[in-house]
Amino acid sequence: MLHPLCCSAIRLKRVLQSLAILFWYGNLLFSDHRTLQAQEIEFPAARLLPPTCVLYAQVARPQDLISDVLDHPLRAKIESLQVWQQAITSQPYRNFLTGRKFFEVQMGMDWRPAIEALTAGGVYAALDGPTQGAVLLVRGRDEQVMQTFQMKILELLRLGKDADKATDDYRGVTVYKLDKGGAAVVGEWLVVVNKGEPGRFVLDRLLDAQNGEQTSETLADNPRLLDAFIRTSSPSPEDKNSEIWAFADLQVIREAEDVNRKLQGSAENPLVEMLVGGIQSALQKTPWVAAQLMTSVKSHERFVGPAVETSLVSGVSGIRLSLTTPFSEDWIPEERHHFFGTEPEGHAPVLPSVTGQILSVAVWRDVSEMWLRAGDLFDENTNDQLANAESTLTTLFAGRDFAEEILGSFQPETGLIVARQDFGDMIPQPAVKLPSFALVLQMREPQKMTRELRRTFQSMIGFFNVIGAMEGRPQLEMNMRALGTGEIVTSQYIPEEDDEDSMAAPLIFNFSPSVAFSGSRFVVSSTAQLAEQLALAITEDSDPQGQPNTAVRLSAGLLQQVLMDNRDQLISQNMLEEGRSREEAETHIDLLLRLVGYFHSVGLQLNRQSDQLKLELDVLVGTGE
Repeated sequence: MLHPLCCSAIRLKRVLQSLAILFWYGNLLFSDHRTLQAQEIEFPAARLLPPTCVLYAQVARPQDLISDVLDHPLRAKIESLQVWQQAITSQPYRNFLTGRKFFEVQMGMDWRPAIEALTAGGVYAALDGPTQGAVLLVRGRDEQVMQTFQMKILELLRLGKDADKATDDYRGVTVYKLDKGGAAVVGEWLVVVNKGEPGRFVLDRLLDAQNGEQTSETLADNPRLLDAFIRTSSPSPEDKNSEIWAFADLQVIREAEDVNRKLQGSAENPLVEMLVGGIQSALQKTPWVAAQLMTSVKSHERFVGPAVETSLVSGVSGIRLSLTTPFSEDWIPEERHHFFGTEPEGHAPVLPSVTGQILSVAVWRDVSEMWLRAGDLFDENTNDQLANAESTLTTLFAGRDFAEEILGSFQPETGLIVARQDFGDMIPQPAVKLPSFALVLQMREPQKMTRELRRTFQSMIGFFNVIGAMEGRPQLEMNMRALGTGEIVTSQYIPEEDDEDSMAAPLIFNFSPSVAFSGSRFVVSSTAQLAEQLALAITEDSDPQGQPNTAVRLSAGLLQQVLMDNRDQLISQNMLEEGRSREEAETHIDLLLRLVGYFHSVGLQLNRQSDQLKLELDVLVGTGE
């Protein structure tokens, strides 16, 4: 007889074994359920496509997308434009109307309900890697609609051709030959391909499914596709709007030699490196990228401003494009730590707001670190140019090392502000009125650097005056005064006698180079007016962890005003460059101004999370409400 402890141990072992088996089956069932859900509900087309597809896109609700475009309030405004009225009287448009009417007659209904019926189950597209074959799948409302399309539309392709040569038969399915590839209808599906191999795969899947047969692996079994959808799909139906979702299998795409070479290549110049360097490194390692386009976006995210917030803007809607990839800090090499930093760094600053602000760009970039790592980041030619620039800048800064002592004296949080200038009663006024712009930086040691930067700015103004005198340009006159608890150093071009009262002065009178100091804030601006505004502006406190790595916002309304300020110059330039009459040039420029006015704003932000990188672009337009 076994000892009681042995009996207990045996029972415990059996219980643990049973729990392990239940856990294994439960995990299997959950995995199968998740895969089945993805295949049957979210990916009705992916289970028809070859597993070797590297690109996949789906429009799950085309009817909503059609409605968002055709029923938008802007449509009436666009159709009232003279250019639109001219376009609808042209012969190409008349040909289009004839074709549309023919389509309606064949389908037995108006074109819009016909399109909605043909695409009720979604539109899907894919690219097969090995064959470079493109596949388009359209799922209709039911088999009757698709049969009508086949008999009334596809059969017309045979007119004027040898009937036997215009079609093929594949397992009892009629395949209609196109100029490149072919088309077929199976059940409620329309299949269009440009190459035979992926087309046969899709038809086999459709026909086998009708017969209830088990078939081979498909794109829906790709774990990267499923991971991408789970991470990026909206859990709430009201957040989806009219959604286009796309997937790229980067793990496979990178196997192409030319793609891998481009991703591994160095940046062309420091500006490109600052904009996309870290993203390039992430793309060298990340397994996939997913894109999501949503229409009828009502929320307006103010990426740069007193606070990062989401608020409703009356009379405004638009589209949002999101690009998402998995991310790991280990994927970023040491020479590119300047781009994202390390936790808890890497967050763009909250910039002050000013009157007439057109554009704001806020980034986290350790420019000093990038400059020091230039040898690992750029080619020989770029490094030679940087070496020459550093030699000149070191001289300008009284022998101090530019990369470490000058660039290193600023925090990585950097901002760029562009604003419309208020010329008011200013005399002289330039003929071409440019917006002002300024860099907003944070000094690590304000007391020490204020003195150094002030002296350097004064030296630079003296240098510009020497060069300007040699080239016959007006001289800059400097002034320095207290500004709140800080100070501002300004310069202003002194006009020649002929320009003193001019309302069409040279371009140079757009500028009054200035620097301002306020606490740790350092502003270097193209105009004294903007420098003063930014130095005195108050920035609200916010959680830096809530800030993106990069944030950009453009106000289309203020951009339109800047263009309006220069309407006469734009018309004259158009007449010279395009050879138009003044009346034609006015029509062209006024159309441009009107189209710009239809937009509200554009916002862009790059967010880095612990395991994900996300780039979002918002384009908002006025609805006329």
